Amino acid sequence: MTNLTDRTHVCRESIKAALREVGLNAGDVALVHSSLSSMGYVVGGAQTVIEAFLEVLDPSRGTLVLPTLCQRDLDQRFATWDIEKSPSDVGRITEVGRLRPDAIRSDHPSHSVCAIGARAEEITRDHGSAYGRPSPWGPAAFGIGSPWQKLYLWDAHYMFLGTTTSCNTIGHFAQAKFMAECLEQAGDRREELAAEVKGWQKEGVWPSFGFVIVEEWLQEKGAMRYAQLGDATLRATRAGVNVDTIIEKLRSVPETFLQEDFLDWLRRAREE
Repeated sequence: MTNLTDRTHVCRESIKAALREVGLNAGDVALVHSSLSSMGYVVGGAQTVIEAFLEVLDPSRGTLVLPTLCQRDLDQRFATWDIEKSPSDVGRITEVGRLRPDAIRSDHPSHSVCAIGARAEEITRDHGSAYGRPSPWGPAAFGIGSPWQKLYLWDAHYMFLGTTTSCNTIGHFAQAKFMAECLEQAGDRREELAAEVKGWQKEGVWPSFGFVIVEEWLQEKGAMRYAQLGDATLRATRAGVNVDTIIEKLRSVPETFLQEDFLDWLRRAREE
């Protein structure tokens, strides 16, 4: 077992310094994917990380958003969902944040977020009634009115603390947005093609790929900033360029990273 004294110690002030280094300021909206253990020993644990974000953002003006995804019992998530009790399965920081009395959680069984700060109620409301975009997690997950749409429209800071773009959840919003676009352009074939799209507990086509490659795409655009935080790397981009870059690649070079079953569906969707 590693002795505590041998681990890199991380304090609140060093977290705040790293956040400011990548451009976070008071009044901003920021979502962070996170790994508490990646930094070393964080003095005060997950609450220290959350408080550091809030001190930089100023919750009277800014807003911290944490993904509180439910990934256990994959096939039972909609049946067992409880907005108050269902735990977040994507890291200690997200679960500690969810349980704070000042946090508000959005109502979705698989892709909820919780938020703290000035726009917390605005970003989390109406998730359960979002609509208009197909996805393997139902039309509400990344639909019109979802928190993921709002993060995109607000061009929120989008951060990875000790994680990589492999956990780029807003990439699913980009996929859903692209699929809705394809169906909108399909004309008379729309109903037929929509029936082939993957849905909740329904097999079908979906533009699946490993999101780890998104970091390379963002680097090419100069749209990724970095800071060192203990033993971890803090990666930071914006929701707008993140989503737009994925959609750009899906439109222009899908054959370089998507599977043939989806490419066949896409060719039929694009037929004149």
